[in-house]
Amino acid sequence: MKLLLCSTVLLAFATAAMTSSAMAASATSNFNVKVTVNTACTVSATDLNFGAFTGSIPANTTGTSTATVSCNKGTSYALSFATGAGPAAATGAATANMANGANPTIPASLTVSTTAQTATGGNDTTTINGKIVAAVTNPAVGTYTIAQAIYVLY
Repeated sequence: MKLLLCSTVLLAFATAAMTSSAMAASATSNFNVKVTVNTACTVSATDLNFGAFTGSIPANTTGTSTATVSCNKGTSYALSFATGAGPAAATGAATANMANGANPTIPASLTVSTTAQTATGGNDTTTINGKIVAAVTNPAVGTYTIAQAIYVLY
């Protein structure tokens, strides 16, 4: 009887074990984990100052400005004096007609490299060159200025 009882108990445990493993199941699926980093750039530039003069301004007076570009690492960009669609549309020359009230303007030739650059992910700098090409004889006293736009095309 003890043998029959032990056999019955063992059979019950074996059946329970088989039933639980037979009922356990799993399925699997994969999903993507992602983040998108969109291209973004900013640009700023220091003032380009030709200096102070007493009397006339000599021909070929030069000055420089530093443009600072910050783009996501790996972004292709170019600087431009005009807006455009991407680095290939960059314009690297402009005339800045500096004004002082109703007085005649003083024109300056501006240039910047339009060669496409690859952003480092930090602050990348480029020099903007300016030149007052023609001499200005006895200009009116005061500060001549213009707000010049610089664009980063990317």
